[in-house]
Amino acid sequence: MNQIPAIQNEEAQLKLLLARKRIYAKATRLLVMQLVLTLGIPIIGGVLALFRPEMKADVAAASLAVIVLDALFLDRHQKVLIKQAAKIGEQFDCVVLDLPWNQFSVGDKVEAEDIHNAAKPCAARLADSKLKNWYPLSVGEAPLHLARIICQRANLHYDSRLRRSFGSILVVASLCVIGALVTIGLVQNASFTAWVLITAPATPFLAWAAREYYRQIDTADQLEALMKEARKFWDTAIAGEVSSENCKVRSREFQNAIYNRRATSPLVLPLLYWFKRLSLEDEMNEGAASLLRELGTSKSTASQTHNGITQGS
Repeated sequence: MNQIPAIQNEEAQLKLLLARKRIYAKATRLLVMQLVLTLGIPIIGGVLALFRPEMKADVAAASLAVIVLDALFLDRHQKVLIKQAAKIGEQFDCVVLDLPWNQFSVGDKVEAEDIHNAAKPCAARLADSKLKNWYPLSVGEAPLHLARIICQRANLHYDSRLRRSFGSILVVASLCVIGALVTIGLVQNASFTAWVLITAPATPFLAWAAREYYRQIDTADQLEALMKEARKFWDTAIAGEVSSENCKVRSREFQNAIYNRRATSPLVLPLLYWFKRLSLEDEMNEGAASLLRELGTSKSTASQTHNGITQGS
């Protein structure tokens, strides 16, 4: 009933997904660098504190330098790359879901040359099965104005679940670091001043973890609030209370919110994505199938009602 399954697998759209993937990969490298610096220094600092107590002040100074580097360069440049990737994702969605580009909310599209350069190093991977079937193939069974809602809801659910998982990992990692530092202090029977010097190297990691945790959870909360609105939108749409044209306008509004979340939300670790990918895709497909069953039930009920009215008249 619509061409979403076919359009999303066209070469031009796969190229957009590949370019976005490569840009996210650059941003992820900065994230890994943040982790190496903020987690590596506490580990090295803890070892040095045990065997070279005179270097505690040097390690503490290095920790402060990491905080400055993170705030002035790593975090800032990461946000620039995330916004560029979000724009490319928006271009993909606008084509696949047949939505107009919103210049006011999104700004200019990413130039074709930049997309080509981002995708060029891995152009041979356009046939990569991980890029194909971005949205469930089953959405092709629904009218376009309803299929859009299913795809947009899938975006929100996938992202929310991934961020909740990452937030839990950050809490566990932070507790492990704090536990290790307390253990070191107890083993050394350190004074409060000495314990502060031992703890100082962990400050960059703990600060980063706390910041990322609240970012991830806040984003997940916002995504879930949007999912509730999408659910209400879906219910009114399948009930026939909104015309297909009005559905397109409303879907554009939802797309604005999706873009804003993509452009301003922090990254998650790539290993988590690969670990959770199959289960999240399974949930996404089941969610789409569930909505399609509701659509089928709604049509059946409407048909029975219509036949009852006809017979009664």
